[in-house]
Amino acid sequence: MKCPVCRATYRSPDGNRGSEVIKVTSPDPPSPIPAPLNCHRCGVDLSPLIHLYDQAIWCYRHAIQALQAGNYPVAISWNHQALALYRNNADFHALEGHLWALQGEFQSAVLAWQKARQINPQHKTTNVYLEALDKVVEG
Repeated sequence: MKCPVCRATYRSPDGNRGSEVIKVTSPDPPSPIPAPLNCHRCGVDLSPLIHLYDQAIWCYRHAIQALQAGNYPVAISWNHQALALYRNNADFHALEGHLWALQGEFQSAVLAWQKARQINPQHKTTNVYLEALDKVVEG
């Protein structure tokens, strides 16, 4: 995760970066972060941004659970909430592509996977899906 003011990569107090900021495992939505967590470079309080990110992860995990249960409309709804809270996560876009593909909407799926690849060019799942589609189109 990057600081919106100075673009420095956020490091949590325990030294983690990016998507490893806080792992949300509770079935309850994350509660607000009580103490400010400041950018190491410019000192801006990143607590509200981190809280939004935690909520987005919580929604994403519910989307995964709904997908595994075969409840696609609920999975789509949860993933849309995750994307509304935090759009710069390749996993959220990759799941969006997966859900589009399951509905037969391959153009929308490709656009979502390309967005995931744009955010993270090394995103393994996205690259596998796009390569498989390329093979189908070529073959």
